[in-house]
Amino acid sequence: MRPDDVARAVAGQEAVVVSLGISQRRVGLVPRPTREGPPYVCEAGTGNVIAAMQAAGVVRLVCVTSFGVGDTRAAAPLLFRFVFRLFMRAVMADKERQERLVKASGLDWTLVQPVGLTDRPATGHWVTSTSGKAGRSMVSRADLGAFIAAEVAQRRHIRETVAFSG
Repeated sequence: MRPDDVARAVAGQEAVVVSLGISQRRVGLVPRPTREGPPYVCEAGTGNVIAAMQAAGVVRLVCVTSFGVGDTRAAAPLLFRFVFRLFMRAVMADKERQERLVKASGLDWTLVQPVGLTDRPATGHWVTSTSGKAGRSMVSRADLGAFIAAEVAQRRHIRETVAFSG
């Protein structure tokens, strides 16, 4: 959230990965945002990162948002859309604004939209789709990290949105 700190971190890098959000807790089966972090952290933080990248001449950006936002909104199951609208409206609106900033940035971006994330060990198996199709509704953070590392290195999905699932 501090542009000067972000600029120092971005300077000299070949690529940047953005994975922002606010803490969530579960109330029954439903994730609810806590008050840890402003409701606009994705939009504001990503805006700071994009500005720093443009100033430093860094062009490769991989940004993690959420399945059910932007290009995958229509692909999300009805239950997901209901939960998002009822319980996570502000969080998802922040992710929507974040995606618009990324797409308008002129950078070599990739949007990665994971389904529900778990803390389970990596499996090495996942499903990616640029058409919005998803496999299982949960996937490990470790697998997501492996995919992001490969995407930074291999640059397979320049200016594409990738649905990421188990």
